[in-house]
Amino acid sequence: MKGFTLLEVLLALGVLLVLATLALGGFQALVDTTIFADEALESLHQGEMVMNRLESSLRSAAYFQRNPTLYAFVHEKGAGEPPQDMASWVTSTQSLLPPNYPTLQGLNRVFVSIEDLDGVTGLAVSAYPHLIDPESDEIGEVEPWLLSSRVKGLEIRYYDITENDWVDEWERDNQLPASVELKLYVQSSSEDRRLLELVRRVDIPVGKVSRDVRRGRREATE
Repeated sequence: MKGFTLLEVLLALGVLLVLATLALGGFQALVDTTIFADEALESLHQGEMVMNRLESSLRSAAYFQRNPTLYAFVHEKGAGEPPQDMASWVTSTQSLLPPNYPTLQGLNRVFVSIEDLDGVTGLAVSAYPHLIDPESDEIGEVEPWLLSSRVKGLEIRYYDITENDWVDEWERDNQLPASVELKLYVQSSSEDRRLLELVRRVDIPVGKVSRDVRRGRREATE
């Protein structure tokens, strides 16, 4: 019976080492991919929850013909990367507010923006009774609260019926947009802290009403 030579044994060990290295590398890649997928899903899940609350508030936006300035939709483009827009509207729902917020009952004007609160940057919300003019000096007296520290950017676009296209700025006083496109930049919990983009179109039912009232074709009463 012929035995194995030392060279054959070394070759066999070398082949086994290569196969073991390939298998270990493939397993590690699979583990890394799974971890990344889990972290991405977690980040997107939180982004979806924030998006759902924003949608609920926008779809419940309020508008009345009497003193329409109080119900104006306000938007400011934010500088930086990712974009950090600010938006404000009057809403009948408290979906963006915590249970103990000072102005919880009735209609509220909410402000949504990216803020740095106590060293933590994220999507913040503040709210005021809707009878306060959005340009009043009283705005800013209520402390905002952090809706999500994962959301690092906010970008808003609007559907312009006249141009039949999406535009970046809202410049129509005393009127609400009929449709908006929200884009959230959500930070992943992975080591590279990459930003995931979440986009959703939201229709605002009262937007069409405000457009008709502004054009004098429809009456809206409080």
